[in-house]
Amino acid sequence: MTRDLDKFAQGLQESILEDARKTYSERVIENFMQPQNVGMIEDADGFAEVKGACGDSMEMYLKVENDKITDVRFLTHGCGPTIACGSMATQLAKSKSLREAMKISPNDVIEGLDGLPQDNLHCAILAAITLQSAIGRYLLCQEKGSVAK
Repeated sequence: MTRDLDKFAQGLQESILEDARKTYSERVIENFMQPQNVGMIEDADGFAEVKGACGDSMEMYLKVENDKITDVRFLTHGCGPTIACGSMATQLAKSKSLREAMKISPNDVIEGLDGLPQDNLHCAILAAITLQSAIGRYLLCQEKGSVAK
């Protein structure tokens, strides 16, 4: 029984991936199935949470040293493309200066994923805005001498 169930689950997963490949690039699928930089940073220097127009939400956490992003992580309540966009945005931002990372646009996220369907462009917008918001909050807190939480 267990073997039959495992075989059924594997067949179902392969069918879902086959359908996904008709719509999404391999980079999108890779970043959805094995996203990078997922999680929280407990003592984050910068943090933002943004809710997108579609109802998905994303959180982004930053560690910053000498105006450079040394670590960046994300959490999301969203669809596969939103997960992929959060993963790509963090990959693009890691090790960048704050100034460089602030310039990461939805188009940069889309290009990093080798494209997105029109219906999922809002996912890249959510990821870029969340990253920019976390950086902005970090900078604001630096001016005020407080910590972003």
